[in-house]
Amino acid sequence: MSTLEAGAELERTLDRLEARMEALQFSMRTLRTSPRFELWRHDLHETRETWFRLVDPDGQDPTPEGS
Repeated sequence: MSTLEAGAELERTLDRLEARMEALQFSMRTLRTSPRFELWRHDLHETRETWFRLVDPDGQDPTPEGS
């Protein structure tokens, strides 16, 4: 895989992770009494950690755009 292809794949992955974070946040805001709330919160935490690790492997934890 070329550097350009690898960069494009990383961007697509980051976009998917951001979309997942937004969906989880929406579910948590609108369905607070759902029995799945704790699962969503854990999933959101894990997704954020993955996003941060991919964006900055050195651990600077930048904030996703739009957050």
